[in-house]
Amino acid sequence: MAHEWAHVITVRFFGGKVDKVGFFPLGMVAKAHGLELLPPRERYIIYAAGPALNLFIAAWAFLTSYLSFVGVPWLNQLALINLALAVFNLLPALPLDGGQIFLLFWGNTIGGKRACRLALRLSRCIGVALILLGLVQLILYPFNITLFCAGEFIRRKSKTIAPELHVQFYRALDGKNSPQRARFIRTKRKKLPEKANLKQALDRLQFDHRIEFCMKKEYLLTEKALLDYIFIHGLHGNAVDAAVFVLPSTCGKAQ
Repeated sequence: MAHEWAHVITVRFFGGKVDKVGFFPLGMVAKAHGLELLPPRERYIIYAAGPALNLFIAAWAFLTSYLSFVGVPWLNQLALINLALAVFNLLPALPLDGGQIFLLFWGNTIGGKRACRLALRLSRCIGVALILLGLVQLILYPFNITLFCAGEFIRRKSKTIAPELHVQFYRALDGKNSPQRARFIRTKRKKLPEKANLKQALDRLQFDHRIEFCMKKEYLLTEKALLDYIFIHGLHGNAVDAAVFVLPSTCGKAQ
């Protein structure tokens, strides 16, 4: 509960909206919206707030037990539980906090849709690994299905979360024109092969930067021009087609 409320408090502090906080078999979950309108730094803080509180509680419990000189068993157990919660939530698997941090970082590095696919693959692998570790735990140690349930939860969620990620990506693209985001949106230039198709260009668009594509023939394709072309013609053609289509209004030869 403390972990989840740390997220809720930071979301509200930075101006996000919390829809609901509820329970599910493995703990609590908070649903929020409007995070795509916040700067990346604030989103990193929101995602890291829960694990950071767990680490703080673990450190407090351990130091308090240690300074008692005799040790307090329940404080040692509290420290261990919170340390385990922090490590688990920092795994780079969706929908965990570590998975959200992973997606945000790589979404602003290699492109949003490419990062989504990478995050989903990694989440499935981590889910299967936890299931296998859970089976080993059941065989070698006293009855405990925590790891098995956690792995199955991540594996199942990685199969159903794809539509949410697509919505998150397109909301981020649409929100780049909002006054709230104008203060931190920056433009990046990236090289793109002339024969690259429109889907490849779309995959490289990022959550928190506007992208301008430079091609060998000195064509410059802006993000807005690319999206306008796709809106009219769909994903047929290549990047040069989109660049030529909008000349000379919003896209042209690089100076």
